[in-house]
Amino acid sequence: MRQTIRPPSEKPPLLWTGILFALATMVLLVTVSSSAVASLQTDARMGLFAVVGAALVAGVLTALYVRQRGGMHALIGGMSSVPLLALFILPGNWQLALFAGAFCTLGGTLTEIVLRRRTAA
Repeated sequence: MRQTIRPPSEKPPLLWTGILFALATMVLLVTVSSSAVASLQTDARMGLFAVVGAALVAGVLTALYVRQRGGMHALIGGMSSVPLLALFILPGNWQLALFAGAFCTLGGTLTEIVLRRRTAA
């Protein structure tokens, strides 16, 4: 069995399944969290924390799913979910939808850094 060894500067390709996973996870978790906050009838700050927390978890799950280049997968999937979130789940709240996309990217990037350090050591 012959294995091809990539040079260290070559990056693995992006996976469409990883991008779709990030998109689907973002939409699902933000929908569930915003619905839960709406049913509990709490204040707006709680809704903000729930949406941001759900987006952060979506980024972490994306990085754990793809294992390599989790930040890029979370960036593309999270930012492509912004129009869906702003139009259907968070009606007209573009700022919160964009904030959620950014936190998805942050969660994926931080998890990728942690996973990289763990495998390098």
